[in-house]
Order: sequence, then C-alpha cells, then structure tokens
Amino acid sequence: MNQQRGSKLRAASGMAVVALAIALTGCSIAVPSPSQPTAGNSAPPPTYAAPTVVAGHDAAKVAAAPMTFEAGNTLSDGVAVEFSDILGQPPQDYSATPGPPEWKIVKDKVAGQTQYTNDAGCQVAYWTTTHQGPLITAGDDKTSTLNLLKYLIPSVIAESLGEAKLPWVAEAGKAGAAITFYSFTTKAGKDVMASTVWARMLGTADTGLLVSLACPTDALLASTTPKVMEKLSVAPPSS
Repeated sequence: MNQQRGSKLRAASGMAVVALAIALTGCSIAVPSPSQPTAGNSAPPPTYAAPTVVAGHDAAKVAAAPMTFEAGNTLSDGVAVEFSDILGQPPQDYSATPGPPEWKIVKDKVAGQTQYTNDAGCQVAYWTTTHQGPLITAGDDKTSTLNLLKYLIPSVIAESLGEAKLPWVAEAGKAGAAITFYSFTTKAGKDVMASTVWARMLGTADTGLLVSLACPTDALLASTTPKVMEKLSVAPPSS
C-alpha cells in the first residue's frame, strides 16, 4: 500500500510540474499582501520615494561576480532583473548558409512570459514575477526560492531539489558569470513529459525568476537542457 501511495504522489507531482511547464497557468503569481489597506482605512499617498540604488553601488562589479544565493543581497533594492534570450535566432555557423532557428516563439512577453517550441516536441518558457513580499525571507534568497517553488508546486520538498547554474550575463550566448537556481526535475511517464523547472527568488530585487523545459523523453530533456542554456541568460541590472 505504501508503494502504491508513493507512486500516486510521484504521478501527481509529475502532472503538477508538466502543468507548470506546458500550461504555465501560474506565470503571474498573485500573493496577497498581509497589510493591504481597507476601504475605510486607506493608506495615505506617499510624499517621498526613497532611492532604490544605494550610493556607491557598483553594478558592474555585481554583474561580473557569480550571483550565488548569498550574493543576492548585493543587488539594488527593488530594481527588477530580466531574462535575455537568442532562442529565436538561427545557429551561428559561419561555414554554412544560416538555416531556420531551432526554436519557434509561441508567446513573447505575454503577462511577463515568453515561450518557445521546437520540432522535437520540447517546450521552453521563462517568466518573471514581482511584488512577492509574502514569499521573501529578508536576506535569504535560498529560503525565498524554496518558498517560491513550494507555492508553485506544493508537493516540492527541499530534498528533491538540486542547485543549477544559469548564465548571468547581459547578452545571452556571451561568456560570463553564473546565477544559482534551484531545479526540480520530473521523469517522463505515461501521458507525462519529462520536465525541469528552475527557480530563483532575488529578494532584494523583489524579482522571482522561473524557467521551465518539457520534452517527450528523459533523454531528450537531458540533451536539450544545455542547448537552451547556451541561448538563455539572466541579465544583471545596469544600476
């Protein structure tokens, strides 16, 4: 009976990840604020906007260094972080006439989400979220990232996650440092595609970053993942 229950839990987890990776219904994460004003007790309009960039902040230095979970505190307060991609560009093979791009765009920054597919049946998507205060543990991007993944996939436990590196460069395809994500992978099964979800919460920047890749087989997912990472990056903010 325990074995049967475990199989059901893994199947449910797999369907949740694939629903996230393919349907992407949770691309805009709306988390209620614990201190929203009521109609009878509305907050007064702000009279002063504090600067988000601290004097002496060296954005170039931050961009050149690995963005580990601990390094998230070096970002400017509230300055959003975005993705960069060249997935829609043809292969850069200068010895031959350029062919069509491998990836075809399906959505281009729709509600913050961009999605591509390829002829092999894989689907990749990435998107950002902001105003995620209730999920953020101040000064602790590792815990905040776990909170983000648990919100998206309630069955996730810390022991099922791995750390992964994505490029941390302004232009995808260029050499540079890396940013640390948590990853969660589900194997292919009956009517379930193999999939990986990568997540990172940048608490200081108030930005959640998510990437998903789903492919028909485990082998195809494994071989496609590095190809996607060659054409996708997280762009450090310029301020």
